[in-house]
Amino acid sequence: MRATDFEYRHQTLLRMLVVGLALLTYVIEPDDIVWAAVRNHTTYRALLERLVFGTGAFLIVSSALFQTWASAYAGLDAASESQVLACDGPYRYVQHPLYLGRIFFALGIGLLAPALGTVILLTGEIVLILRLLGRDYVGSTAGVLRPYREQVPRFLPSLRPRFPARGFAGHWREALRKEASKWGLAVTMIVFTLTLQDRIAEILASVSVLIWFVLNMPDFMRSRGSKKQP
Repeated sequence: MRATDFEYRHQTLLRMLVVGLALLTYVIEPDDIVWAAVRNHTTYRALLERLVFGTGAFLIVSSALFQTWASAYAGLDAASESQVLACDGPYRYVQHPLYLGRIFFALGIGLLAPALGTVILLTGEIVLILRLLGRDYVGSTAGVLRPYREQVPRFLPSLRPRFPARGFAGHWREALRKEASKWGLAVTMIVFTLTLQDRIAEILASVSVLIWFVLNMPDFMRSRGSKKQP
């Protein structure tokens, strides 16, 4: 199971399609998975909602931290495998911090969808990641990749670095720009946990996605321009 070139180049688009499909299940199930679970608890209903959505907020904040840190450094998730010697930052602790962050994000956002939508979101994300891993691991047991693969855990981060530091400075401004939507949605989830107001969450989420799109529009334009060149 190996990702195609299209899947590799358009990961963001495919993830947005999965999220959109998950949210469309509101047409079938009008209640999100959390409300469906706590609506019959009259005494502690608000408290239970805040506890569960607070967990979701923690997962989304963790996702934003992992993915911003990972995006700031070169690594196997963000670049070709020939750049393994430039791995630094989180890639010294875990091979795929971006993928780990994506799982956290799917778990957190899944709490806002109906039960069927949550299943679609998690299943879709896992399938996309497995296909990308199939591509990443082609020829990964030879050359410079072999010691890296042997020393650094795949998904469960080590408590100490397992690969020598390369001394590269992180590209934090670019990383924050790329992950702006994650931070916006993290703020959205925190505010929603405190207020439990759907309308406020919808407005904040929409603004987060809009800001992310505006910040990253130059990259999309450059990408389209490069494809038109002979």
